[in-house]
Order: sequence, then structure tokens, then C-alpha cells
Amino acid sequence: MNELYYIDTHAHLYDADFDSDRRETIERAVAAGVRKVILPAVDSHSHAALLETVRTYPDVCHAAIGIHPTSINENTKWREELQRVRQMLKEPPVRWCAIGEVGLDLHWSTSSLTEQCQALVIQMQMAIEYDLPLILHVRDAWNEIFPLLEPLHGQIRGVFHSFQGTLKDYYQIKELGNFAVGIGGFITYKNSATAKVIEQIPIEDIVLETDSPYLTPVPYRGTRNESAHIPVIAAKIAEIKGLSVETVMESTTTRARSLFF
Repeated sequence: MNELYYIDTHAHLYDADFDSDRRETIERAVAAGVRKVILPAVDSHSHAALLETVRTYPDVCHAAIGIHPTSINENTKWREELQRVRQMLKEPPVRWCAIGEVGLDLHWSTSSLTEQCQALVIQMQMAIEYDLPLILHVRDAWNEIFPLLEPLHGQIRGVFHSFQGTLKDYYQIKELGNFAVGIGGFITYKNSATAKVIEQIPIEDIVLETDSPYLTPVPYRGTRNESAHIPVIAAKIAEIKGLSVETVMESTTTRARSLFF
């Protein structure tokens, strides 16, 4: 790679939290060396703002399409939501770089597990059909998600967003094929259990993310997160793994480019 730069593989810069200073936020990111930012969808309510942001800042912002697992339950019209996703894949209003953010989330309730699993399987088939990587959200659902992914070994690829699993979880991810883990601001938190896991994960399997406006890294914790904080996350990973920041930048960007661009 001739020119070093960062990629933020997960940020919600279309969120209303950025309505007052979105342009300045993106300018700060670029000034910090973040040249590309991937914006995952949540559900159809996020589409208009996401598309407007990507169209306004096409050189920096890149779109993913999917339904977040917490937007799926027995009371929502999630099948209609999936039809919207399929239609937007069939007639893309912008270039999609991924299916996401999709997955399983059992943190708040397990009552919608069946619906979440059904929606994830359908969206994984969309990823295969359109040859797109997945941005996977997994929260308190490691035991449930692997049986859904394993039959598709070699057919799917992508990122386990905001990875805070165990080393065993990472090894299971490796068995799936071409998947990386997304590391964000939580790695900077005191007594982060993920730091010990990251020590053992090859840098080639890591990509950077902020999950803006959430999960702000130290020393900015307590304020809104933004893509300009990616270098803070990279520096912490470099410290944990005994690498140079430049090595972290080059490796994570190379992996992100290979998956999404």
C-alpha cells in the first residue's frame, strides 16, 4: 500500500447525533487519517438518513444494508423489512459494500430468537446471492450463531462487529473462513477482558471500527464517539500487541479493503 490511511469499518454517522455537525465530523475523520467509513443500516427507518449521508460524502462514506437483530421480534413486520432490503439490493440506490448490520442479540430478551435466526439466515443468503460481505452483530448469542454460520463455510465472509468474545469464539470464527474481528473503543477501557484475547489474535484478522456515536474510547469516554477517534483505537492495539501504529494501520486497512472494496 503506497499511502497509509485508516478505515472505520462501522459507524452510524447518519445518526441524528451528528445532524448539527456532520460535515465537520467527517472533515475531522479525514484529517485524522480516516479515508473510508462504512455506515451499516439498522432498519428501514435509518435508510433515508444513511443514503443522504453517503450521497453527500461519497468519497468517504460507504453504505451497508440490513436489519439489526434488535429491530426484529414477534411484534414487528420484519418480513416486510426484509422485502425492502431485497428490493434495495435488486435496484441499488447507491453501491452497497456489505449486508449489515445483521446477527443475533439476546442481551435484552430471548423471546425473539426464532425470528432473529430466520432473518439472519435469509440475509446471509442475500449476501451469497449478491456476493457481499456480512457485518455481524453478536451479543450474548455465540452458542446460537455458530450453528447458523457453519453450514455456509466458504460461502460467506465479513466482520464480527464489536468483537468481545473469547479466544475460543475467535477460533470458531477462523473455522468459518474469511472473517475478521472488529475492534473498537472498548479495547481502551480499564480491565477490558478483550485486551487479553487481542494479544493472541493475529493483527491480520483485525479491522478497526468506532461504532459511532457509541463506545467512545478513553480519554474521550463520556462524549459522543466519532470516526476521528480511530487512531486512538489503533494506538491501543499497537500497545497491546507490541507493534508499531503504522503496522496496525497498514494491516487493518489491507484487510478491510479486501473485504469491502
